[in-house]
Amino acid sequence: MQNGDLQALERLSALFTYPEPGFDGIVRDAADWAATNEYPDVLLFAEAVKDLSVGQMEELYIETFDMNPAATLDIGWHLYGEDYARGELLVKLRSENRRYGVEERGELPDNLSIVLQLLSKMPEEDAEAFAREYLLPSLRKIREGIKRKDNPYLNLLTALLLCLGADPNEAPAPVYPELTVLKETHHG
Repeated sequence: MQNGDLQALERLSALFTYPEPGFDGIVRDAADWAATNEYPDVLLFAEAVKDLSVGQMEELYIETFDMNPAATLDIGWHLYGEDYARGELLVKLRSENRRYGVEERGELPDNLSIVLQLLSKMPEEDAEAFAREYLLPSLRKIREGIKRKDNPYLNLLTALLLCLGADPNEAPAPVYPELTVLKETHHG
């Protein structure tokens, strides 16, 4: 990750939350930030959704992520499916969320918006290791799962992959990583 990318993770996290009243303000703030921080894909997302009502944004979000298991934002699902290893990941993420003061807001701890908040608070080395082992393979699978190529959320996923230093066009990595990154990451 490059300097300032941890802040980018926090910004992008807000854009992957379920749209509620006030979401248009979050999008505008993110667009203003993206314009000065060289994130053109965030600007493309903001431009594509600027005229959508909250209800239309909710529909788009539900259609993209909730009604489409291939694009669910629960990264553990993309790595492990219903396997016991996903439960282990959830437990470890919940522990890390508590450690770093990340609120889960009714989501599972492997939800992308929660994971991005967590990474933005972790030491950079730990965040990079987690992103490499868990997040990047999941993000590529989520992108593959979105069938409509005009879906504005593809722009956000591209921005996130670039933020993490990845090639957005690279194929998904094999799934089922070992839970090594979150083992013994406590520093005190």
